[in-house]
Amino acid sequence: MKIVFFDVDKLTRDYLQDKKMCDCDVVYLENSIENTDAETYEKIKDAVALSVFVHTAAKMNKEILSKYPNLKLIATRSTGYDHVDLDYCKERGIEVVNVPKYGEATVAEYTFGLLLNLSRKIIQARNDMKNASVHMNEYLGFDLYDHTIGIIGTGAIGRHVAKLARGFGMHVLAYDLYPNEEFQRIYNIHYVSLDELYAKADIVTLHAPSTKENHHMLNDEAFKKMKDGVIILNTARGSLIDTESLYRNVVTGKVGGAGLDVLENEDFIIHDDIILKDQDIGIDYAMNTIANAKLLQHPRVIITPHIGFNSIDAVHRILNTTVKNIEAFFAGRTQNSVLRR
Repeated sequence: MKIVFFDVDKLTRDYLQDKKMCDCDVVYLENSIENTDAETYEKIKDAVALSVFVHTAAKMNKEILSKYPNLKLIATRSTGYDHVDLDYCKERGIEVVNVPKYGEATVAEYTFGLLLNLSRKIIQARNDMKNASVHMNEYLGFDLYDHTIGIIGTGAIGRHVAKLARGFGMHVLAYDLYPNEEFQRIYNIHYVSLDELYAKADIVTLHAPSTKENHHMLNDEAFKKMKDGVIILNTARGSLIDTESLYRNVVTGKVGGAGLDVLENEDFIIHDDIILKDQDIGIDYAMNTIANAKLLQHPRVIITPHIGFNSIDAVHRILNTTVKNIEAFFAGRTQNSVLRR
């Protein structure tokens, strides 16, 4: 049996190369699945399992997955799985497993890294120092202490953000479809409605999954309900924010700053090959890409390339869980299935 890992860097290869994984033939490829050339495809087309990373530039849909007739398992090395066509996998009987928990501290700490850079203008000051053009009156920031943070989504990451916020002496509001009453009691946070969170939070941070229901949950209507100068943080999924609406509200000053580790349709910025293929991306994608590019240039916006997960500790946890997922599946005891939830 053959297992193929796509999107493999040196760290991933070094960690995985001595893992047996059911004594299968394991192939490691640096490229993403959609960039497999004909010669390589001939060597891997009989794969029974594929492992991809969240940065794969194309949705793993019927067009791609149908090329692998023996495929039984997709092991995504991520918590999110919106890059996998689950309907087609159900139709084909392909199991899909993920890494449900690997880095609540990792992503939460990165979220606060973005927030601290925005609140104290660290990047701007550093760049000015480097360019020998310091303007002290332009670096006036604000304390996190005694300010209110609104956390949307209190899964493992959102809860860790709340713990860090309490350590900074912040007031914590939270919204979740399924409030964690014990967590609320222990850490003195307050679950409120979305409207109340929007109205009272100085900082709004997103830690919710990407679903049809919360697509563009931060839009013009939501921004209108927020405080003037609100700070927006997103280390979850880009589709949670209407990008064009965010840009408009940054320009007007309604949004005082944004720290984004994810973008809507971020692949069009991260992966040049999508544009080089000269494919018809459609007007909506084009307008969205323009808004992303404008946000990248804005002085009150910090954007990073989806690296909130990227600590050596978290990467090792991701890979360890992925190996165990694959071994469990072929041992007949599937774990971390996203199709059976």
